[in-house]
Amino acid sequence: MAIRIYLSALTLVFLIAASLSRGVNALEAIVATCALVYLILDAREYLQVTKAKLNALEQLEDKLSAFLHH
Repeated sequence: MAIRIYLSALTLVFLIAASLSRGVNALEAIVATCALVYLILDAREYLQVTKAKLNALEQLEDKLSAFLHH
């Protein structure tokens, strides 16, 4: 997850630096935007998978707790 955030930050820094120094042409803007969208979607999928794993662990914990108390 940290690598995804780092890459997103680098992409934004590139866009800002390019726009301040010489401007950003259409191709650079499209490529950078697509990269950011991909990173956002990838991070979203990673978080969904992590949430599903956490839910499975919580269900297992509930079952074990019920089993140990009976």
